[in-house]
Amino acid sequence: MRFTSIRQKASLSIFAISLVAFFMVGIGWQSMRVSEASLSEFESETLPEISTSLTLAEGVAQLAAIAPYTAGSGRPFQLQTESERIHRRILELRGVADSLADSVFQRDIDERLDDLQTTLEELVALVREELYLREDSLAQQFRIRQLPLNEDNAATVNSQQGLVWLLQLLESPSLVPESILNNLKLSEQNEQVASIADDLLMAHRRLNQIQERKNYLLISIRAKSEQLSKQVSDFVGGLQKKVSRQRQEVSSFVDRGQNWIIGISVFLLLGLTRLYWYSQRMTKDLGVVTNNMEQLSLGRVDSKHTGIRRNDEIGTLADTFEVFRRDALRRLEVTAELSEQKRLLETIFDNMNDGLSVFSAKGTLVAWNSGYQKLFDLLDDDLSVGMSIDEVQNLINRGQHKNLNLENQQVHMEEVNVSRHLRFQRFERHFDSGKIIEFRSKPMPEGGFVTLYTDLTERKSVESQLRQAQKMEMLGQLTGGVAHDFNNLLAAIMGNLQMLSDSRPQTSDQARYIERALVVSEKSSNLVQRLLAFSRRQQLFPVPIAIDDLIEGMLDLVEYSVGSHIIVESELQCPGVVSLIDPSQLENALLNLSLNSASAMPDGGRLAFSTKLCTLPDSDVPAIRIRVEDSGEGISEEVIGRIFEPFFTTKPVGKGSGLGLSMIYGFVKQSGGEIKVTSEKGKWTRVCLFLPQQISPIDLVERDNDTQQQTIFLPEHSLVWLVEDDEEVCRVMREQLEKMGFMVQSFECAEAVMRGLSKAMVPDAIVSDVNLSGAMSGVELAHNIRLQSHSFTGPILLMSGLPKDELKQKYQLKDEDLFIPKPFTIKELSRLFQIKY
Repeated sequence: MRFTSIRQKASLSIFAISLVAFFMVGIGWQSMRVSEASLSEFESETLPEISTSLTLAEGVAQLAAIAPYTAGSGRPFQLQTESERIHRRILELRGVADSLADSVFQRDIDERLDDLQTTLEELVALVREELYLREDSLAQQFRIRQLPLNEDNAATVNSQQGLVWLLQLLESPSLVPESILNNLKLSEQNEQVASIADDLLMAHRRLNQIQERKNYLLISIRAKSEQLSKQVSDFVGGLQKKVSRQRQEVSSFVDRGQNWIIGISVFLLLGLTRLYWYSQRMTKDLGVVTNNMEQLSLGRVDSKHTGIRRNDEIGTLADTFEVFRRDALRRLEVTAELSEQKRLLETIFDNMNDGLSVFSAKGTLVAWNSGYQKLFDLLDDDLSVGMSIDEVQNLINRGQHKNLNLENQQVHMEEVNVSRHLRFQRFERHFDSGKIIEFRSKPMPEGGFVTLYTDLTERKSVESQLRQAQKMEMLGQLTGGVAHDFNNLLAAIMGNLQMLSDSRPQTSDQARYIERALVVSEKSSNLVQRLLAFSRRQQLFPVPIAIDDLIEGMLDLVEYSVGSHIIVESELQCPGVVSLIDPSQLENALLNLSLNSASAMPDGGRLAFSTKLCTLPDSDVPAIRIRVEDSGEGISEEVIGRIFEPFFTTKPVGKGSGLGLSMIYGFVKQSGGEIKVTSEKGKWTRVCLFLPQQISPIDLVERDNDTQQQTIFLPEHSLVWLVEDDEEVCRVMREQLEKMGFMVQSFECAEAVMRGLSKAMVPDAIVSDVNLSGAMSGVELAHNIRLQSHSFTGPILLMSGLPKDELKQKYQLKDEDLFIPKPFTIKELSRLFQIKY
């Protein structure tokens, strides 16, 4: 096949078409001269006028739309913004009107804009006056609040008058103020009341007038806007007619030239058909080659062989591209693999939360990430590739610190720097500021090492708080359990001592010894209550109390307790703020803190009480912060972590029980609050109690049933079943009840009582401990007896060494259940059980 150049084929086709096209250009050129002149006149005279007129109409419509927003402005700054916005619109519209070519139409537009601007300025003035009147009403509110309340002169409004006013608010609200003024005779009151009433009535009347005028102005603005838009529409319509005439003149000339163009177009169409067929074949082959090249440039390796067989330049291009394609595909595959690995490594390197640095075998800096700079507060200019390790460590060693290994032993950086090149190294850097950074270095196969830096500050802090919380929770559970068991022991001890005290004959020494033992038992009972306070199991009696009033009321007691050598100050900033707490427990807590502060200031000092509104730590719950601050000896860091532990004290043996702060800790936690203690050794100590703030009123349950037990009347020689699994307590309780004149039968578990009720004689009363050795508790025993159809209908008294609130939560004790807490005296038992004669 003979080689034919594409250039020759294309040149011949283009030459033939060019001749035809040249002739058509001549005809078209003449036509375009006429059309151009007509269109130039059209563009220079008509289109700018139409565009300007439409812009003017649109601007006026927008200006009318702004007016309602201006009239509804509720703040001075909003009115100022809307006023400036209107002024800018007016200036813009005047600028547009000035560009109109029609001077008559322009003057008419300027007059209408002047009228519209005057109306808008009046509207702005009215809104500004309205805002001033409403701001004056705020001052009237202050004057009204300052009026003294005089119940003798207070006006009475009956229900009918109130309903009439409500009806007038619906039908004619503008008449309500005058009606109230006349009916309540405010003008006849004292001079201050009459003055305020007259001022408010005048303001109300003026506001009504302003509102009516504003409504009129808004309607006027809308009407003027519509008139101006209609005038612009008429003007635009006239211009459109002019455009239509111009278009007809151009169309008549074009029709004459169409006949010539049609004939030439037929000849041109035949040539184009031939050129189109050839170009289609050529562009198809070129498109195949181009598409494959494009796919290859985008990195797509799924392109196929072109399959083109031609004897021209396109054929040569296709053969050459095929060789290039095979080579490029291989390179793309290799490049894609390398790019993917690089992108993955860069993503990991730059987005790591931890810091990372790489040092060469010579000890020079090779690479680092942004996390490394953030951890050590380094700027971009501080680091550069090639810096020695000594220079880098001088930058990151700023600030006092110590380096510790996992065994909390001191490590030396000189030894670490040498070992990093040989084996894995791990240690922690503890800064005096509290920041902790972990270093993990690993040698690289080609020499040098990589170090990963992790900020452990937050994790270490959380771990420390968790350990402290777990320790306090474990101590609370331990002390709560000990208190419960100790109450059982005290019940037996106090019962035996009371019966021994009532026995006769006694020597004076015996009576004195028994009295001493009873006093010690009573102190032991108080000690148990303190343990229950720490374990948050004591019974509280919360009431809404104003914290500032409570503190202010006990300042005299505090001054007396701490002594005259200590200055007591107060800064109470929460007047009237209420918290739902047990006031007696709060008073004991504040008094305990005061006495501790006095012990820390033997030579005198300052003791300050302050209150402040805040939120609970790590929460958004509204709270009251009570701060007790002294200028005493302070608390060391070693001691401050243990101050809430029961029985921990820094006082000499016998000078303190170590339960004061433990009780405060338990009371605050049980009340839903938090306690924080900070101190600086030798300078001051600050204790902050955070108590929840009572936002809304609540209904309090009367606690009379908790403090006053119901009296149980039984016949003489009644049969009482005693359910107690502790042998010593059972023996004492049995003897106490028998001494009171009852017959007693004892049981060790509730299951035995249930069996006895179905077989034996029915008792007159049952006394049961809550914690029993069987599967059923005393509370379950009482409830099952009430639910089942037994012949027993007498009283069931429950007793326990646990607080009543805990029994309600753990054993579902009800308020109507008879209950007496352990330990109790025989006198309390005698008041509860009485013989009915």
